[in-house]
Amino acid sequence: MSLEETLGDPQTRAQRKYDHVLEEVVSEEKRSILSDYRADDFDSVLLIASASRGGSSLLFDVLRHHEGTCSPDGEHGKWYTFNGICYPEFDSDHVPREFGSFDREKLLTDLLADVGATEASGDRTHRVDDALVRLPLQFPDRELPYEVVREELLEGASLDGVLEERGISPLHYDAFADGDADSPIETEAIEERPFITSHDHKRGLRADDFERTLVLKTSVDAYRLPWIRERLFPETDVDVVHLTRNPAASINGLYDGWRLNRGFQTYDVGELDLEDYDGSLWNYDLPPGWSRDGRLIDVCLKQWTQAHRHALDGREAFDDVLQIRFEDLLTDTESTVEEVLKFADLGESTLLTENVDDLNQVMTTKEPERARWRNREELVRGTLDRADEPFEEVVEELGYTEESEWI
Repeated sequence: MSLEETLGDPQTRAQRKYDHVLEEVVSEEKRSILSDYRADDFDSVLLIASASRGGSSLLFDVLRHHEGTCSPDGEHGKWYTFNGICYPEFDSDHVPREFGSFDREKLLTDLLADVGATEASGDRTHRVDDALVRLPLQFPDRELPYEVVREELLEGASLDGVLEERGISPLHYDAFADGDADSPIETEAIEERPFITSHDHKRGLRADDFERTLVLKTSVDAYRLPWIRERLFPETDVDVVHLTRNPAASINGLYDGWRLNRGFQTYDVGELDLEDYDGSLWNYDLPPGWSRDGRLIDVCLKQWTQAHRHALDGREAFDDVLQIRFEDLLTDTESTVEEVLKFADLGESTLLTENVDDLNQVMTTKEPERARWRNREELVRGTLDRADEPFEEVVEELGYTEESEWI
């Protein structure tokens, strides 16, 4: 029997290392919180639902700077994957509202594992703990000396330096990767690349932090809103922000990401034969009715259409839903953020205001540029012109019938 067969699949190997980190490596304070609390212990949850490349990373980054919130450092979809609530358990990223065959307590505890409370001064111990609990999900096949890594990080060493010493390329991480990198990274991982490094303005959770609002976002949630409402957070006050972005810009962003070859790879669905794509792994969300062959640009259109179709249909499960445009977040940032804060019953925040005045660039595939889709206008427009009725219905329902607004 091979060593791999002895250790199990990547999820099994990750679980073994993750358990070790939680039980033996992270701070006592972190262990105590995870033994006493779960994600549904927060008084309220603010969930951002959007299609991939829809601008949700930017909105999430703004909101996680609010001192009345707690949040993970990146998407929480990794915990769905870690708990098997993903392909191939399901044919796509859609989870039926009645699905109950999962360990809810474990999932809700895992969801809390990399959550911190926003505070301007931050806390290095939290950042180190956060990096450690995610390393087994990022590199399930690596036998890392977690205790030594913790000591080095606490003493001030940088994460990229510590990992590079152990043969791990910084290109795996959004903060250290060159947007033009052309070296494919397609080794097995549970957390989706590019990995996010920890937020400087975060500290470890305390008991009174559960009176705050937990902010969550991951693109696959657009496909499973009723399940989240009824099975995951049935007794929690959950508000949903449905963030939209025009189809041309979103589809163009998806097309860029698929061809980047350094991140956004999600599933091994078997052999792919997609025109204009030479990778071997699926990228971004897996919509119902996906195909392993055809034109890449058509896959991107289907991802945008299906994500928003499911979000529009799934919103009925919630009492409070706010729909906003990414375009407004860019052109009228202050007013749009204020609308979200009012909706979520969040007051003023000095740290958030400072961030709004100087927005970060997060999870970008290229240098931000207005209407960048026009650089390949013939391809994008041709795809939209031959799109079918379901696409046209979503465009109309989201209010994107005026092309002049497509920035």
